[in-house]
Amino acid sequence: MKKKLLICLAMLVCILGLTACGQEMTENSFIDKDSAKQSAEMTCEQIANLQQMLDAYGVGMAEYVEMSGGNPEDAALDIAAMDSWNAASEEFGSFVSILSDETEVTITEDKADVKVKIQGDKVYKGNKQRTATVEIVITEKGYDSISVSADYDMSELMTKAALNTLLGMGTVFAVLVLISLLISCFNFIPKIQEKFRKKPAQTESAPAAAKTVQPTVVVEEDTDDTELIAVIAAAIAASEGAASADGYVVRSIIRR
Repeated sequence: MKKKLLICLAMLVCILGLTACGQEMTENSFIDKDSAKQSAEMTCEQIANLQQMLDAYGVGMAEYVEMSGGNPEDAALDIAAMDSWNAASEEFGSFVSILSDETEVTITEDKADVKVKIQGDKVYKGNKQRTATVEIVITEKGYDSISVSADYDMSELMTKAALNTLLGMGTVFAVLVLISLLISCFNFIPKIQEKFRKKPAQTESAPAAAKTVQPTVVVEEDTDDTELIAVIAAAIAASEGAASADGYVVRSIIRR
């Protein structure tokens, strides 16, 4: 428990040191490039040390501020700086050193923009180590922002630009093809409408066809009556003992 308390106190000292750098720069009016460079590089080392401590105990900056009883709103700059460092560390790895010769300082009337180049331990392209740039903006009130971004060489930037271009153009062409397919489907709409219009006409012609079948039924009934008449005449002739039914005429048939 005492060991954890000592570590927390050490982390708190680091945070207070970072804030103190901002106050010192305010008192020195931010005009001297050397003092701005020194303070920014010292802040980068403090952030790196603090990050190692946080990683060792598996806590984040915001969680640590709450554990130490601090106000997250007051430590918003520190939390944002640590989040940006963590995101960039996935590309450059762990902090190794500060490339002081490559630090750039730009002083204006109301702020100082310091870009500190740091060396990471992550290797890419066989034998190169990734670097990152920590940009610190200092105003009369202290540190205004701290952001960290990994550095990429020209070939990596060109590759990413080419991939972004292909992705954008591919998306545009895909949308254009989809639109052309939708427009081509408009040619089939009139044909589909004509098919739906023809169906009622066919249903109306069906009753007319049924009516034309009625005369055929009448003819069949006449044929059946003729055969019946012949049968009746033959039966009467047979009952009278006549040789044929030529002399008999059936006038009418009454069905019951």
